Amino acid sequence: MGRLSRVQAVAANTFRETIRERVLYNLVFFAVLMTLSGLLLGQLSIRQDEKIIKDLGLAAMDVFGTVIAIFIGVGLVSKEIERRSLFPLLAKPLSRAELLIGKAAGLAFTLLVNVAVMTVGLYLTLLFTGRALDLSLLKAVYGIYLGLVLVLALALMFSTVTSSAVASVCTVSMVAAGRFSDVIRNVSQVTTGVPTAVTELLYWLLPNFRNFDFKNAVVYGQPVPFDLLALVTLYAAVYASVVLLIALGAFRAKDFQ
Repeated sequence: MGRLSRVQAVAANTFRETIRERVLYNLVFFAVLMTLSGLLLGQLSIRQDEKIIKDLGLAAMDVFGTVIAIFIGVGLVSKEIERRSLFPLLAKPLSRAELLIGKAAGLAFTLLVNVAVMTVGLYLTLLFTGRALDLSLLKAVYGIYLGLVLVLALALMFSTVTSSAVASVCTVSMVAAGRFSDVIRNVSQVTTGVPTAVTELLYWLLPNFRNFDFKNAVVYGQPVPFDLLALVTLYAAVYASVVLLIALGAFRAKDFQ
C-alpha cells in the first residue's frame, strides 16, 4: 500500500470514528433551531425576516461548527494517546506523519459534511418560509469552513502536546483571541505599560478569524470579490500548514512507551 493510500485509509477510518461518536447529531439541533426561527420570525416583514434568518443561520453554523471542530480535533487524537490505542496503528507500516495527516484530512471531511448539511438546512428554511435562495450565502459558508479547518488544526496541535482538558482550554483561548485580534492590537493605545511591539507581534502571530467572516457582507448585500476569497484561502492554507507542521514535530517527539 502506497503512502497516499495509507493516508486515505486513515482519513476514511477517522471519518467513521467521528460518526460513531455521534458528532453529526449536532445537525439535528441546527435543523430544529432553523425551523423554529423560521416559524417565530414569520410575523416580521419579509425583508427583515429574511435577513434575520440568514444572519441567525450563518451565526449558528459558525458556533456549532467551532464547537464540533474543537471537540473532534482535541478528543479523537488525545483520547487515542491517553488510551494508548495508537500503538497498534504505529506498529503497522504507517508513519506518524501519515497518521496525523490522515486524521486531519478525515476530520476536515467531517467538518465539510457538517457544514454542507447545515447549509442545506439554511436554504430549506429560506425556501419553506417563502424566501428566495441567495447563492451569495455560499461565500460566507466558505469563509466559515476555512475558519473551522484552522480551529481543527489548532486543536490537533494542542492535543499532541497535552491532555484533552488542557488542549480544549488552549484551543478555546486561541480561537477567542483570534476572533478579537483587532482588540488585542489596540490594547497598547488604551492601556499604559503594554508595548506596541508586543501587541503588534500578537496580532500577526494569532490566527485572525475575522478574515473569514463574510456573514454581514452577504446578508446585507455587500460584494465579496473572488480575489478576496482566494486570499483568505491562501492565508488559511499557510497558517494551518504551519500549525500542522508544529503538531507533527511534537507528535514525532512524543514517547508512547
